[in-house]
Amino acid sequence: MASFLPEEIIYHIFSWLPVESLMRFRCVFKFCNSLVFDPSFVDIHQRHSISRPHKTKFLTSSGYGKNLYTIDQASFLRIAEINETRYPRFGYVKGLFCLWGSWVQPPVIYNPITRKVISLPSQNFLEKRTVHYCSLGFEPEKKKYKILMITHVRSAPSRYWVFTLGSAESWREIKSAPASLSLIFINGGVCIDGISYFFGCYKGKACIAEYNVRTENFRIISLWKDEYYIPTLNYYNLIELEEKLTAIDHSRMEMGEMDFWILESSESSELWVKNTIAFPQMYLEAEYVSCFCCSYTPNGEIVFIVNFGRGPKWILFYDWKKKSWRDIEIKEITEEIDIIGVYGNVDGLLPFMYC
Repeated sequence: MASFLPEEIIYHIFSWLPVESLMRFRCVFKFCNSLVFDPSFVDIHQRHSISRPHKTKFLTSSGYGKNLYTIDQASFLRIAEINETRYPRFGYVKGLFCLWGSWVQPPVIYNPITRKVISLPSQNFLEKRTVHYCSLGFEPEKKKYKILMITHVRSAPSRYWVFTLGSAESWREIKSAPASLSLIFINGGVCIDGISYFFGCYKGKACIAEYNVRTENFRIISLWKDEYYIPTLNYYNLIELEEKLTAIDHSRMEMGEMDFWILESSESSELWVKNTIAFPQMYLEAEYVSCFCCSYTPNGEIVFIVNFGRGPKWILFYDWKKKSWRDIEIKEITEEIDIIGVYGNVDGLLPFMYC
């Protein structure tokens, strides 16, 4: 190929190709193999990926973190079984999964496209009675993935550790978290433009904790109401909606409504804007329905998972501006498995540089 076209032309053509095509070419051409690890090419390809028309594709975890699947419109395909260890807790950011579960088993990083698994270093600070939680974050300026780990032993204060993927060999402890802050990983968190958000408790009040992946500092964000108690947060999910932090309240789903709160400003004081979703009645008539919100599409649709007990599994998409719904029924999944998480896949090369 290089003998017929200048490398500059090949470079430009390849920058418009989807990741799947580049992965096939890199097995044949050394030039293409070197491109996918070139930071400048990765940047250009990422910009082109954003502007290129694409199908909505999702990565789904079920079986308590042991199996991962892809969903592309109506197709449902298992792509991996993550060894023999189950990872009931997981997070997804910019093409990579962070999975963890065992008290003493180190977390792993998983790339669903390459199917590579990287085990993070063992934590000699973990004991058998240590409870730990992890959060995968992404720093857009330096294009670095960081894993934040929170450890807790009985009544002792929580401790915070950071591991930088690709440029570190061990965990390091940070001391920037407020002493009276406790993070609550009820429904996970979300990372938006280099900032991770989690529900938490600060000085006895429910709150949202903001963690800056770059500076590794914390900040407390007040909720829209002061009277929320910690158990109430079971009904909430944090997502990104058009690059803004959004909290979905599904406590009134049985009545056919859900509220979602968009954080419009948090510089000097928090400004939350409330919106209400009218939930389709047809999905509320089953004897048992589990439904929660977990993601959004590049088109600004909010994604819901609906499990009808042993019946069909549905993924619903809500366009909050048009106030309209569309759905996908997942027919291939077995009845005994619930879909417990859906994460929009990023068609970019950045994850290949790390896993």
